[in-house]
Amino acid sequence: MVTIAIPSSSLINETDEKIKVYKIGSIARAAAIFRVEEIIIYHDSILDESDYIAEVLEYLETPQYLRKYLFPLKRTLRYAGILPPLAIPSHKTKHLKAGEVREGVVRHVAPDGTRWVDIGVKALASLAGSEAPKGARVTVRVCSKKPLVVEEAEPDEYWGYKVRKARIQDVLKREEVVITSRHCRVPEPQELKEMACLNPTFVFGNPEEGVFEIFKRMGIEMREDIKCWNTVPHQGTRTVRLEEAIFATLSIFNLCRYYSGVDRGDLL
Repeated sequence: MVTIAIPSSSLINETDEKIKVYKIGSIARAAAIFRVEEIIIYHDSILDESDYIAEVLEYLETPQYLRKYLFPLKRTLRYAGILPPLAIPSHKTKHLKAGEVREGVVRHVAPDGTRWVDIGVKALASLAGSEAPKGARVTVRVCSKKPLVVEEAEPDEYWGYKVRKARIQDVLKREEVVITSRHCRVPEPQELKEMACLNPTFVFGNPEEGVFEIFKRMGIEMREDIKCWNTVPHQGTRTVRLEEAIFATLSIFNLCRYYSGVDRGDLL
């Protein structure tokens, strides 16, 4: 599992709501392209927009046909709909196939316990043996089309990312944490190869401050054994934007995983 951790101050330089949404969309797109399974928003005392960032990230990860149930109309999401779709495997079309796995939301719970689920087609699908409450998001497999019957299932391919908020102190307790900064050293090929077989958490700073500056300002001490990588050596610009650093770091890691034979058969 690949995780990225971004600060709650990730949008500190932006005041225009359209630009804010665009930048969050770029982070979501990077996460989807490189199969990130978890995005952590860690608290930064200088600015906390974690709720807003999380909401837009979750909105983009949700299949379009479920958004009307899971995200009520609100001002903070008014520009999110103009972003291009992530087009991840969980974002299915209306062309239903028997045996496929889809995302759905429970619309009704019958007296006999049957759940009736919207899976993105005109008819609701019946789901038996589930305890999911009304309004819950569920992952199901299509058992038959006529009648439309589904069962709870686990996807066997990349399905999207989860979003959660956390203290950076808790993030740093993880086993395979990698701080990204221009002040770090460039990782050796052997380090990249070894990391390709693990489940790293890449930690990024905000557009104004790197990770070390944020930690120093917040009085956070970092373990000496935590890895610190510069994934954009010899950069040609004065600064590398957060979304650019995420793309650069994940693209390097993804290539290493590929050549190491990790999940090669599961690539999109």
